[in-house]
Amino acid sequence: MKYIGIDIGGTWIKGTLVDNYSFSGEKNKIDQGFEVKKVKSPLHEDTKVAEVMEALTELFSMFKVNLENIMGIGISTPGIVDYHGLRLVSAGPHLNVLKNLQWKSELKSKFQCPVSLINDADAAAIGLAERGYLNGNKTYGVMPIGTGLGFSIWRNGRRWRPGKVLPLLGEIGFADVKYNYLASASRLAGLDNKNDLARVLKLDQYYSKREIYLKNLASIIHTAAVLYDLDEVILCGGLVDAARDAGFNLITEIGRHLSNPFKVFNKTVHVRIAKEGNNLQLIGNLALAQGELVAAKYKVNYEYGALETETPYESGFRPEKMNSAEIINKLWEAEQEAGLQMEKSLSVIASIVDKCVAKIENGGRIIYVGAGTSGRVAAMDAVEIPCTYGFPEDRIVTLIAGGISDAAFEIESDFEEDASAVPELLLLNIKTNDVVIGISASGSAYYVQSALAMAKAKGALTTMMQVNPPADGLPFCDHVIPLNSGRELIGGSTRMKAGTATKKALNFFSSTLMIKLGKVIGSHMVDVVCTNDKLVERAQGILKSLYDIEGNEAMDRLKKANMHLGDVIKDLN
Repeated sequence: MKYIGIDIGGTWIKGTLVDNYSFSGEKNKIDQGFEVKKVKSPLHEDTKVAEVMEALTELFSMFKVNLENIMGIGISTPGIVDYHGLRLVSAGPHLNVLKNLQWKSELKSKFQCPVSLINDADAAAIGLAERGYLNGNKTYGVMPIGTGLGFSIWRNGRRWRPGKVLPLLGEIGFADVKYNYLASASRLAGLDNKNDLARVLKLDQYYSKREIYLKNLASIIHTAAVLYDLDEVILCGGLVDAARDAGFNLITEIGRHLSNPFKVFNKTVHVRIAKEGNNLQLIGNLALAQGELVAAKYKVNYEYGALETETPYESGFRPEKMNSAEIINKLWEAEQEAGLQMEKSLSVIASIVDKCVAKIENGGRIIYVGAGTSGRVAAMDAVEIPCTYGFPEDRIVTLIAGGISDAAFEIESDFEEDASAVPELLLLNIKTNDVVIGISASGSAYYVQSALAMAKAKGALTTMMQVNPPADGLPFCDHVIPLNSGRELIGGSTRMKAGTATKKALNFFSSTLMIKLGKVIGSHMVDVVCTNDKLVERAQGILKSLYDIEGNEAMDRLKKANMHLGDVIKDLN
C-alpha cells in the first residue's frame, strides 16, 4: 500500500512516496532517510490549474514506480485551509489557484483515493508529534521558515486556535514590513547570485546582511513567545535544511540576539531546531493520508429520520400549551426516566474501567473526544480530574469539534462535527496505553467516529458513548457504552436527557478509575495539591480523620511535602 506526501511551497513542490507505511502502535515513525523529490513551483498570481497539474505530474514521474494502488495523498500548503481540510480559503495572491477545487478533484479522480489538505505549519506540527517532539503540559510554537513564515500552536496536546483561526504570525508587521518578509529564507537566499541559501549562511561576504536577518528572526521569536505564552519555539523548514548543509549553528547564532536565558513572563523559553527540516511537512502529510483512509474506511452513516434523539418524545406532546409548572414537572419526569435506564449500562462501564486501569498505570492518557454538548460535558469532567485527584494535567485531554479554545462561547457554526478529527489525533501521537472515549449522543458525529477509528488503528483502547446500543457493535471502536436516555422532550436537544446521562456516565467512569488508581481512601480524595485555603483545610481534616494528626503537626507535614497531601500519606503508610 503506497502513500504520497506533497508539500506545495512558493519556491518548490516537494514530494515523497512511501510503501507499506505502518500505522499501528509504536511503529508510526517514518525513517528520516525517505527519498524526497522536488520540482520548481509554478505558483504566481495568475497560475492556472493546468500548470499545477503539470508540475505534480512531473513530480510523480520522478518516483519511478508504478503509481497504481495509491491509498492516500496528504498535501500541505501555506495559507488558511478550511476546518474540514477540503480547500484553501485564504492565502497570498500567488496561491490563488489552490483555492480552486479543480486541482484537488483531478488528483482524487486520477488516483481514486482520499486526498487530504492541511496548512504547512500544521503538517509540520503533526510531523513533530510523530517524531515525539511534542509532549507534556506545555505550549509549543511550530515555526517552518521557507518562502514565508509558517506558524502553528500546540498546547497541552491540542492544536490551539482561538476563534478557530490559524495564528497568522507572518502577517504581523510594522512600518509596512511584515514578518513573512523579514523571516523569508528565500529572500535571504536571493542575496547570492546562485540563489544558494547555504552559501549566504556560510560565506563571510554575507555577514552583515545575515546579522540583520538573524536579529529580525530573534525579534519574531520573542514576539511569538510573548503573544502566545510559549514554552518552546521549534524551528523547521528550508532555513533549517540550509543551515545543516552549511554547517551553520542556527540555534547559537539566533541565541546571540536573544537574552540568555531567553525569558518571557518569568519563565525560560526554549528554542529548538527540528533536524528533520522540510521533511516534517512530508512526515505529517503521510500520517494524515493514512489516518484519513482509516477513518473513511470505518465510517458509519446514519439515517437522520431514524435517530432516536431526533424522534418526537411522545405523540400529542404539546409543551407550548402547558404552564411553567407542568413543563418543569415533565422535564423532571423525563430526567428520572433517563437516569433509571442507565442501570442497563453500569456493568459495561465497570468492565471498561477495569480494562483501563493497567493502561493508565503504565503511563497512558485518558482522551475524551466529543462534538457540541457531548464535548463540553466531557471537558467539564476532564478539567476537574487533576485538581480533584492529583492526576497529571497532561494525561487527561479533551478534544471538541471546532476546537476547545472557544468552547464556552460557540462551537457549532460550520458543520464542525462532520469534519475529521484525524489531524487532532495525530497531534496527540496516540500510543497503545492510551484510552480514547468518544461521545456522540446520536453516534453520527464523524469527528468522533474518525478519532476512534484512528486511535483503534494505533492500538489504543477505544470506547463510544452514545444513546442507543448498536445491534452488532461498531467497526471504528472496541467497546460501546449505551446511555439508553431515549427520546428527548424537544427533539434533537441532546443537552437535556442525553447530556445528563453523559455527565453521569463520565462521572461514574472517571471517579471509579481514580479510586482504582489509589486516589481515594474512604470518602476522601487524598492525592491533591493544596493550592488554596479551602484545600489546606480539607487536607488537614483528612489527616485528622484518617491518622488523628492535626494542628501544627498536620501543617508541618504538608509543608515538608510541598503541600501535596498524597506525599504526606505515602510517608505515613
